[in-house]
Amino acid sequence: MNSLWFLIAMMLTVPMMYAIWWIRHSCGDELHESIPSVSQPPVSRVSPLVSAGAQTRLMRWISIGEFMKVLTSHRDLIVIDLRAEACRNPFPVPDVFVLPVAPSELGWILECLPDDRSVAFCGASNLSIFMIETSPCMAGSAPFYILEGAFDLEEVA
Repeated sequence: MNSLWFLIAMMLTVPMMYAIWWIRHSCGDELHESIPSVSQPPVSRVSPLVSAGAQTRLMRWISIGEFMKVLTSHRDLIVIDLRAEACRNPFPVPDVFVLPVAPSELGWILECLPDDRSVAFCGASNLSIFMIETSPCMAGSAPFYILEGAFDLEEVA
């Protein structure tokens, strides 16, 4: 029974496909001749520095109090400690995973940052901020936060 339906479908499909091919083949040349050609603008050989689809991350300078609000609202916040005494003096906010980074390793870390994750930088110098602003990691969607001020335990509590 199934082979009978298959033969009927083939008998109907093959002539229909031939008719479609014949119509396209016979009318195709006339159709191409009636369409006017469109001149193309010249292509620039210089590529732009930033692609048109890339976003630029927002950089915000925030206090430790504002950092606490950001920390509670962003569950996936990456905190990078750039302070020279980061190994001796722990980060004053308990229960926060902090990545201590030496200034010589900052360039490598910036290349590894995900585009869709917010990052807070603690103890960033002017040179560090310049490296962040000019790195390719700025083409992302999540904001960067630069923590300002001294990290006194009284301010955190």
